[in-house]
Amino acid sequence: MKREQALLQGHREKASKHRRIRVKRRNVVILALSMFVANVAFGMAFPYLSVYMQYLGATMFMVGLLSVAFNLTSTVFQYPFGWLSDATRNRKGFIAFGAASIGLFYAVMPFTTSPLQVLVLRTLQGAFGSAMTPAHSALISELSTKAGSIFGLFNSIENAGYMVGNFVGSVVVEYLGIKSLFVISGLLLFLSAGIVILVRERPAGRRGLIGMILVQEGRESWRATVRGSSFVKLMRGHLGLFYLTVFLVMVASGQFYSVSSVYFKRAFGEWSVGVLFGIESLAAALSGYFLGRLIDRYGAKRFYLVAIAGYAFAFVLYAIVRNVWLAFGVAFLSGIKWILTINSTSAYVAQNVGASERAQGMGLLNAMMSLGWVVGPLIGGYLSGISFQVNFISTTIPLGIAFLLALRLPE
Repeated sequence: MKREQALLQGHREKASKHRRIRVKRRNVVILALSMFVANVAFGMAFPYLSVYMQYLGATMFMVGLLSVAFNLTSTVFQYPFGWLSDATRNRKGFIAFGAASIGLFYAVMPFTTSPLQVLVLRTLQGAFGSAMTPAHSALISELSTKAGSIFGLFNSIENAGYMVGNFVGSVVVEYLGIKSLFVISGLLLFLSAGIVILVRERPAGRRGLIGMILVQEGRESWRATVRGSSFVKLMRGHLGLFYLTVFLVMVASGQFYSVSSVYFKRAFGEWSVGVLFGIESLAAALSGYFLGRLIDRYGAKRFYLVAIAGYAFAFVLYAIVRNVWLAFGVAFLSGIKWILTINSTSAYVAQNVGASERAQGMGLLNAMMSLGWVVGPLIGGYLSGISFQVNFISTTIPLGIAFLLALRLPE
């Protein structure tokens, strides 16, 4: 009798394990499809935001504020949304809310009549859209124990979607106009939000958001809720040092990419802008999964250091290269360093932050990236007024500091 019960229990456990594997695989497919569609929308709309601003009569200063405003509000709201995602044990809900919010503001953009209105909508996109990123990264990390591989897979898929969006966007603008582009992008993001709702999450331990927000009796209840935040804990020790290095790397990134389109247009011709960005996305899509597997095998820190060095190498090469064909090669290298940065930093957080705080950890990672993109464009805009070359080469300063600090991180 005991033997039969043991066998029955073994079969039940085996069946339960197979069910969990099937659910995880299904979730991977659903999330991948949702994020591919979302990135097609991003790839369509984002490159034409500055063009639309100028179409409405914006100055270059106003165009530059698009990046600063979006990333500033994104920085502020990334961590709170990550905390809410952890507290409610809800990933897909926040991903859907963020995607739908960005889609809504894109769909409204064709009805704007001034650059200031576009700037306001972009600011709101940064605030509400930031609900998406920490929950998205946390959910990916929960789909596999091999953090590097799973992030590599999704980064390849998402970069492929962005690249498709680049090409589709140019066709839409040519035949339907720039206003139609934003409407279509908005609809695609609504579709992405609808798809991700199909993800199956484990309900165990989930707390409702309404129950969290309702006024609780006594101050001690509120204090207990606030203590659920792990901000101070995550910013201490080696993780705090890690987040500082990410901020410095993104300062350099913001210095370069906030003015790169103008530089490419002047140096190689207007036609080269889309091609160079397309090559970067292509390189990221092709190498993402392979690099993710290498990160699992050899460690995230090692590849993060390579990525930082790759930033410095790529930006210096962009400063000195004058031949467009050589620039294509630099763009391919630049795409690899970007996907390597995303894979290694995401894997590092996934490997060093517990599951109950994962979205907060990812939220801080995204917040540091966004904050770097608040500071970087301000520096880049000023230095590029002196010389593009001075700006590009000066990125080696924050990158060099980040590299030296990253050497102190534990494996």
